[in-house]
Amino acid sequence: MKKLAYITVDDSDYEDRFWKILVETGLDPEEFEALEYFSYLPFFVLAGASVETHLHIHGDHFHFQGVTLSVPDELEEAFYDVLPQILQQLIAGEAEEG
Repeated sequence: MKKLAYITVDDSDYEDRFWKILVETGLDPEEFEALEYFSYLPFFVLAGASVETHLHIHGDHFHFQGVTLSVPDELEEAFYDVLPQILQQLIAGEAEEG
């Protein structure tokens, strides 16, 4: 599996190629609290990424630590081909609403 990103509060780490695509879209990275591009997770999944949630568990409650985004090695190029198309549809939809 190819790790694409680890998203956590105020300290996300994105693979350079992935980050470049996101920045070029002009989408707001801080739309959801201090988790960069977190609100776009469903679109990353549609492009083929898997999400692994990391929690710190204390008895009967837990604290969110972050999520890891990854893609199977053999699907990495397909992910990078599809992601800009999906994000462009999102941007076009927001423009129509605005």
